Amino acid sequence: MADLPQGRVRHLTRGRLRVKIDEKHRDEAFFRMVEERLSAWDSIERVVVNALTASVLVFFSDLPALYAENALRNDLFTLAFDEFAADSDAAPLLTERAVRGFTEANAAIRRLTGGAADLRTAFFVMVFAGGVYQLLRGNIGAPATTLFWYAGRMLRLWELTPTPPGPPGIADADAEEAGADG
Repeated sequence: MADLPQGRVRHLTRGRLRVKIDEKHRDEAFFRMVEERLSAWDSIERVVVNALTASVLVFFSDLPALYAENALRNDLFTLAFDEFAADSDAAPLLTERAVRGFTEANAAIRRLTGGAADLRTAFFVMVFAGGVYQLLRGNIGAPATTLFWYAGRMLRLWELTPTPPGPPGIADADAEEAGADG
């Protein structure tokens, strides 16, 4: 069997896989064949190919079945995951970047205040100040009370509020409901 072109996994999410096959860039016949053959696999719902960008986009229903079919039926190209892993380290997910940014901001605030404040404190001050500003503008209804509510949640005031007196069972249900919200 001749050497197969190498397909590099560019991204893999739930139900979606993108493979780049740079060696076959602009090879319309190859990508039509890939689309036709992969579309016949049981685990694949849809295949979109683009010879101009040398990519194959696969929508699948079952990842383990896709791996198994790839091992048994793929005689079109090889798959390389190692570069995909390296790319993932180079460009972390948006959520990972956000967590890193908040962590760095928190450390900076702690450093600037000598440990007296953190990011949560800064958010609380901003939200509370916003509530006071809305109150002074006469927006007592939704804007001010909502901001004060959020400020109280940040301090976890509503978790420290004692359970109201009442018959057994009602207070317990209220406490369970409050726990589910927070």
